[in-house]
Amino acid sequence: MSDNKDFLNQFSNQGKPASFQEEERIPVTKQRKPLNVKLLIGLLIAAIVLGILAYFLFFAPKIEVPNFAGKTKNDVAAWTKQQGIEQSGILFDERYDFDTDEGIIISQSIPEGKKVKNNVKMDFVISLGADPEEKIKVPDIKNMNKDEIQNWVSQNKLSKTRVMTAYNDDVEENEVIDYSFSGCEEDTFTRGCSLRINVSKGSAPAGKITVEDFEKKLYETAETWAKTKKVNLVKVEQYSDKVEKGYIISQSVASGKTIDEGGELIVTVSLGKAITVPNFIGWSKENISKWAKTNQVSLDPEGGHDNDGRFEYDYSGEPVGNCIKQTPAANTILKDDYSVHIWISKGHPDISEFIGEDVTQKSLYELEQWIEKVNIDSGRLSLDVVYELNSLVSSGNIVSIVDEVRVGSTVYVTVSEGKNYLLKFDDTDFANQESVENWHASNPDIKYEFKYIPGDESKNGIVKKCYRSDGKEVKTNTYMPENERIIFEIYDSNQ
Repeated sequence: MSDNKDFLNQFSNQGKPASFQEEERIPVTKQRKPLNVKLLIGLLIAAIVLGILAYFLFFAPKIEVPNFAGKTKNDVAAWTKQQGIEQSGILFDERYDFDTDEGIIISQSIPEGKKVKNNVKMDFVISLGADPEEKIKVPDIKNMNKDEIQNWVSQNKLSKTRVMTAYNDDVEENEVIDYSFSGCEEDTFTRGCSLRINVSKGSAPAGKITVEDFEKKLYETAETWAKTKKVNLVKVEQYSDKVEKGYIISQSVASGKTIDEGGELIVTVSLGKAITVPNFIGWSKENISKWAKTNQVSLDPEGGHDNDGRFEYDYSGEPVGNCIKQTPAANTILKDDYSVHIWISKGHPDISEFIGEDVTQKSLYELEQWIEKVNIDSGRLSLDVVYELNSLVSSGNIVSIVDEVRVGSTVYVTVSEGKNYLLKFDDTDFANQESVENWHASNPDIKYEFKYIPGDESKNGIVKKCYRSDGKEVKTNTYMPENERIIFEIYDSNQ
């Protein structure tokens, strides 16, 4: 038995084989990997950058608009083709413009520097040049010399007028031989008519002429020399910042060179320094006056309101005293006889004369006259009237009004219809003319009127019917406005 016990004891807790021992369960917790914050921030930034890039690559306008003023349709066509812009959105409007050559762009609807897409809608104004239908007064051509004729042609932009020169033994140099019109007569001459003027070059040349140095000399010096030497002198004018007005800038044949007698010498004569009109918008009238004085430019409005007549005034939302409009436009080069027209802001209309405790009661008519005067100066006001019965304010006068108006706004006003009178009467009061007059003696504030109608002699003086002047029925114990009256139809056999 002991052997058996020993045999069993070998399987006790200490002596049991590992496979016979009781299992012990130990929980194992799996560690989570920590979040990578830097990675998340990087991914977020990358997403934002990609979004911005996508906007600029696919959605944002990328085509920058250049300045086309002074350019042509061909320049616009080349630009649209290069940028892949849809032609259907490009429109051209033509108009006559004396100061801009034909085919040159005057303005554009989208300003320079703005970025657009290829489906942009853009308008251009293109010059047709000077109006060919404009009537031109023809001077005494027969008694003009060539320079005078050329100046007249140039100043009036007479593109169909030709000045031809020819030798003529009977007509002195630079004097007119003859002239002829085509398509019109002298008294119906327009810029679009054809005119040919033949000018004499004098007698045929006999030899060579040595040209003198005329640069920086008065034009009259070259003119006298040319007449003496029988040289055809052509005068071309241009602006110059360096050469004084009336002096020669350059000549077509250099000093010391020779030309044939009767040959042509072109001299370029200075018009003086070019005066370019700045953009006066926003300038004070003091600064504009200073600029005009410095540049010896006349400020000549069509109808000035200033004491010296130099400016015209309009109502505007811009600060009082600042320029709001000008002619000619900015960047225009002024001619000798050109003046500048300036409009100055008067600010918003001042309605204070119609408001306040100390203001004498004014009528609707006076307000309408004031608005009409304001609108002449670009006030652009409209009027909204509401009427009310008012025992304190006379009929037609203002009860209340807005205390401030702005350019282009509506003036809201309440106007009195006068007092409201209580009507009290019975049938006997309105039976005949005499009873009405007796009734009115007790009601003197109520207006009335007799309207006589044909009737039998037996009905003379009897009231046929009565009604208010506004067409309403007359009823006792009702109110009637001060400006209304009762009309009584009275029988009268004499009608």
